[in-house]
Amino acid sequence: MSTDRYKPGILEQWGRRVLIAIRTSTKNEGQKAETSFSEASKQLLFWGSFWSFWIGFFPSVLFVYLSLYLPAISFSNLSDIPYQALVGFLVLLTSITVLEFYLLFRLGFYLSYQMAKAADVELAEEPELITPIPGMMARLVLEIPDPRIRLYGIDPYKHLNERALFFRTLLYKSKVFLSNIFAKLLLKVILGRTSLRFLIEYISGPITGIWDAVTTYIILFELRKRIITRKLADSLLIQIKSKFRNPKLIESVLRSVALSIVYTKTFHPNFEYLLFGLLGLLPNRETLQHLDDWEAFVLSLQSLPDEEKQWPVAIFAICASFDGTLNAEELSAFSGLSEHSPTWILDRVRHLSATIQKGELAESFLWMEKILPQERNS
Repeated sequence: MSTDRYKPGILEQWGRRVLIAIRTSTKNEGQKAETSFSEASKQLLFWGSFWSFWIGFFPSVLFVYLSLYLPAISFSNLSDIPYQALVGFLVLLTSITVLEFYLLFRLGFYLSYQMAKAADVELAEEPELITPIPGMMARLVLEIPDPRIRLYGIDPYKHLNERALFFRTLLYKSKVFLSNIFAKLLLKVILGRTSLRFLIEYISGPITGIWDAVTTYIILFELRKRIITRKLADSLLIQIKSKFRNPKLIESVLRSVALSIVYTKTFHPNFEYLLFGLLGLLPNRETLQHLDDWEAFVLSLQSLPDEEKQWPVAIFAICASFDGTLNAEELSAFSGLSEHSPTWILDRVRHLSATIQKGELAESFLWMEKILPQERNS
């Protein structure tokens, strides 16, 4: 599949441009401080939550203050509200919300860039990929779900109910913006004509601030995992390119990545990065079929020499940790690979998943190396 088939939306394009602009404007800054990625990311998580709280707090208080000059709105007299008053209220609500989200997005872009910089991740354009680093970061900050794409017969949604997928996507796209507006509107409607009206200033500000702080924390937490796993994926590709030329081994590793995509149920950008990197090593890649088929993966292992069989299993194990957790399907898969994998592999995968969750980049590399076949690490 050509990367031209996916066109990022307007918001994602804007996010990419902002990130590239931040990179350009800060490229003359000094070298990053001698701080570990773990410590730097913790500081960014804290300051992101801190500033997001105030970005949510002050616009909310401003909205409540300005709305005091508008007629009170309640469910009992909506039909009696003048048209001009209703329009004024909606314009105020929308304007304040857009301002709040613009500031949150700009903060998110800046902190995302700083986190990538702390890990020495370059914001390269990567035109050969569907999701370059700036695209991955922009989607996270703007809360845009990974695109629903299928490459080389790999279907990330083959084990996911279509109806559940639709509602999950709808909720993902609308939860932040609509819940923010709904919270402001609900506070105005419920408290607007009661004796508690004077409390709106004290309730809406902290509630909105806490909501924004938690949302920013979750976004940066997920970004931290994706930055770590991009570094791991890059290291894996370098090792594979430098050590192997057996097309059957490359295909088996490719199938292990494809299965990880299916079990994760999303085209994770770092799976995509691995996928395209491995495909570039195969001369007859256009003839590949059923890459996400479990039986075909097991069959590909059986055709490899004993010293190479552990590599596809190890890559599958590492990819299983990319989201920081192991689901039931992945655990079941490890049972199915028991004859081809060492007994300790699942325990080490759990350690790797834990270090990724904690944001420990150096430790993640150590556990990845412990999972890879030792005879190849010399």
